Amino acid sequence: MKHKNIAYISRSALMNNYKIIRRLTDEGARAAGRVPPRVICVVKADAYGHEIGITASALGDAGCDFFAVSSEEEAVELRRIEELNSRHPDILILGRVDPENAVEMLEYDIACAAVSYENACDLMRAVKSFNELNGSSKRLRIHVKLDTGMNRVGFRADEAGTERTVIQIKELASCPELEIAGIFTHCSSADDELMDGRLVNGYRNGYTALQIERFRRITDCLERQGVDTGLKHVANSAVTLKMPEAYFDAVRAGVIIYGLTPNASVGYGLAPAMRFESTVVHIHEIDPGERVSYGAEFVAEKRMVLATVAAGYADGFERAYSGCMVRINGREYRQVGRICMDQFMVDVTPEAPGDPDVKVGDKVILFGGDDGTSVNELAGRAGTINYEVICKVSKRVPRIEE
Repeated sequence: MKHKNIAYISRSALMNNYKIIRRLTDEGARAAGRVPPRVICVVKADAYGHEIGITASALGDAGCDFFAVSSEEEAVELRRIEELNSRHPDILILGRVDPENAVEMLEYDIACAAVSYENACDLMRAVKSFNELNGSSKRLRIHVKLDTGMNRVGFRADEAGTERTVIQIKELASCPELEIAGIFTHCSSADDELMDGRLVNGYRNGYTALQIERFRRITDCLERQGVDTGLKHVANSAVTLKMPEAYFDAVRAGVIIYGLTPNASVGYGLAPAMRFESTVVHIHEIDPGERVSYGAEFVAEKRMVLATVAAGYADGFERAYSGCMVRINGREYRQVGRICMDQFMVDVTPEAPGDPDVKVGDKVILFGGDDGTSVNELAGRAGTINYEVICKVSKRVPRIEE
């Protein structure tokens, strides 16, 4: 079938981005006199919209042996990918795991975040019931999530909660049904502080530094008491790029794997891995004073040639992008009127005699195929982040590896 809309995913870009991150973390760790960390590739949300099968296969070929996802469904889907079975990479679920799914995660050899003491106990009880029923002694691998200031999920790691959290984790470490394979936290303000240099108000050394200090305090205390916390990981994409002293045992590479940076800058040699293309499906002319699209907001000031493009907000090309630039045959054209659910219009009026005409069937690059500028411009127009632009490309747009 010929498709009007396609998201092309560059295997070479994904592999090259991984190698750049691997080199960056190796060099940063060695410069600090530390052992290079493992790189955990975050492939949640269908690999940030890039399709988990294509992405995990490419990253696996580049050397990745550890992936992180958000949910049980994503973890099972990843484990079932045939190409990865022979490698059997580590898989970690970053979000809360329902105790009813604990046994299935155990059977698929998937590590689960323990986001609270209660959650960990529920997971333990589920495994205990399974072992008693089957006469087995299996252990579920968990990574303890510390809440160092994000205030989303996790064991309390502020000054008031430290003592209780240490007691709870020490107790969990003695449970025969659980294996503490890691401990981690998430830095909520690293994008702003490390990438843009804007310290969060009220924190002289930065909120990121405070979170890392809280993380160290708890892990140091646990280690002094003989508790093996397994793999320690704090660094998200921003920390990975800017703060080698916070690498610990592993880093979690998210948006940088896909060739974008957390603050919408370009550089580091990263290459965006997605190019979103659509197709011109109609050409027509309008006279001065005629109106275009829903709400009749756009009014033609002159005679215009319009191209209708077969993509809309149901494909992930948001209404908020209205007025953006798209590329057709290597030239930039302005989108006009509101973006519809399935289509939008572009002003392709020739500017001078001899300018090439846009024709039905011509390809339209909505974003990608550049250094990340087009994704970042769309994010800015929508008042959001580049993560959202790529994640919102909908499931009805086929992903094709190239």
